Amino acid sequence: MAAYCPIVYSYLEIVSRVKATPPIDMELPPSQASSHFSIEPIPASVLAERETKRRDAAVALGLCRTGCPKLDQYVLLGGLERGSVVGLSAEDEEVGVQLGLQTLAHALCSDERVTSGLIVTPKPAVAILGVLREAVRAELRVRGITDADAAAKKTRECLERVMLSCVFDLDGLWEVLADLDRPVADENEPAEARGNTEEKMMTKEKQQQQEQEKKDIEIEEIADSQDEDDELLSPSPEVEPQRKPSPKPSRPQLPDIIIATHFSSLLTGLFTHREKSAAHDALHLVGAHIRDLSRNLSSQPLILLLNSTSTSAHPNINLSTAATSTTTAAAPPPPPPPPPEHALQPRGSKKHHALDPTLRSIFNPPPPPGYAGSVAWPRRNKPSFGLVFAQLLDMHLLCTRLPWNGSSGDDGDTEATEAALQHGTTARSAIWVTEVLFDQMGFWEGTRGPRRNREQRWTALNVEGGRVKDVVLKT
Repeated sequence: MAAYCPIVYSYLEIVSRVKATPPIDMELPPSQASSHFSIEPIPASVLAERETKRRDAAVALGLCRTGCPKLDQYVLLGGLERGSVVGLSAEDEEVGVQLGLQTLAHALCSDERVTSGLIVTPKPAVAILGVLREAVRAELRVRGITDADAAAKKTRECLERVMLSCVFDLDGLWEVLADLDRPVADENEPAEARGNTEEKMMTKEKQQQQEQEKKDIEIEEIADSQDEDDELLSPSPEVEPQRKPSPKPSRPQLPDIIIATHFSSLLTGLFTHREKSAAHDALHLVGAHIRDLSRNLSSQPLILLLNSTSTSAHPNINLSTAATSTTTAAAPPPPPPPPPEHALQPRGSKKHHALDPTLRSIFNPPPPPGYAGSVAWPRRNKPSFGLVFAQLLDMHLLCTRLPWNGSSGDDGDTEATEAALQHGTTARSAIWVTEVLFDQMGFWEGTRGPRRNREQRWTALNVEGGRVKDVVLKT
């Protein structure tokens, strides 16, 4: 018994230090056995109820539309939801920027519930503001505002509601986002320090009040010693100047839409200047913070991350041969010659990895069976940084360029197709096919259970007159 008492005393001493001393006949819960924090598991029903309320509130704020009816109604089933993180990977990154800023311009011009926006970019402010200004003007023209003065006034009002922040790297993006949920000065202090500050403020107010009372007494004594005609000169209680209340610190207006442009440039700088493990850890923290902002900010903002794409093809495969083999079904493609052991693979990799299904376009099918490990299919267009970027998102859109001759269907022109795949353009025309690669959240309709999924829905877009528009495919 003598050997048992010191152990009990040591245990109680440790528990008292964390200010969580339980009764002697009560055992600690299993979740607190090796922790100083009272963390208990949360039932799934509680989390489901919270998520239901959050998504109902987000839908009540309205959907953010891009201004392209087919993209909004058919592909997105009404628009982009507030309180979500959406990625847009475009083959031409400027087209992705234009579509993202057009979404912001459409919301500012049409939706009164969208009061402000935030743009974070590593590019010069002049370039981004120029695109945003043209997007707002194009949106006003669509709405029938053609008067020069009225359009200029409305454009100025929209631009004044947009905050722009230029950053150099991912650390700059972190600082900008941290300012959104940073408490105001008095809320940032601990409870004890905040209480001391309040006491100091009350003491200071009492001192000011006492000084003011002394001044009033002196003025009254002087007024009593004067004639009755001079009483009009003494300050009257009715016209006594009121003391202005001390201004309280207030939080700046939170944005309803947050757009981070040229996200691939930020990721490139991150993985260039840091070790791989450190870069992944930093990106994980940024992703968690972005998702937390979309869920927990009072404005429940829509967060758009604008990314680029990378196009890779097998170095020893001729695109014309591969394109011809895809259109000829008479014989299976011959097996390729064995490549050199080091020529075909990137540095540090041992074999060609198949593209993840969540990154593959429906217009870029996988290789034929039996050739996935040895043949890299032509024009393997995928979002830059692949799954590293996709892990940050709730929904991922891909915008790629395809040749188009003004009608639907394949025209059979292999040479034009090959030129489009290699150089991104043709002598005729090209369209931008926008599709949903994956949709983790599903379209919310206010009820639990299966949800409509937007994956593999697509539409064709084109850029005309500084505006992204739907393309009408002829049948």
